[in-house]
Amino acid sequence: MKRSFERKTIYVASVWQLLTGMITIFYYSFYIRGQASRLGNLSPVESMGVQSIFKNLYMFSVTYGLFFVVIAIVNTLFTRKMMKDHTVQYKIPFIWLGLAVLFFFLSDFISVVLYVTAGVIALAKNRVLKLNPSIRNGMLYSSK
Repeated sequence: MKRSFERKTIYVASVWQLLTGMITIFYYSFYIRGQASRLGNLSPVESMGVQSIFKNLYMFSVTYGLFFVVIAIVNTLFTRKMMKDHTVQYKIPFIWLGLAVLFFFLSDFISVVLYVTAGVIALAKNRVLKLNPSIRNGMLYSSK
């Protein structure tokens, strides 16, 4: 069985995560950093405290965005290297479902839908490939 639907779904999820990661890094984190400079009429001690808080928020948002970028790159590479047609995939669908749970807690519901879809379809195709070995060998697709 061809795994093109799962590959395309994960590529869409990777593009989405790359986009949201870049927006988080380059837009939201700089917005947070700019908010710290807009505070005025603070004593030097208060100013240092506020700068420290906003610096930590900036670093957190950059780390959060980098997490999305790294997940997108790793999923693209794993999908390209490991998702072959006519093969049973044992670990990757469960990794996708685990990532769906993680993104559920991170409130990225678009990624949740894409990963659950790819994981469930991959598990369903695994079931068909296990039950019918002629599909795995490619005999179902031959013209003989």
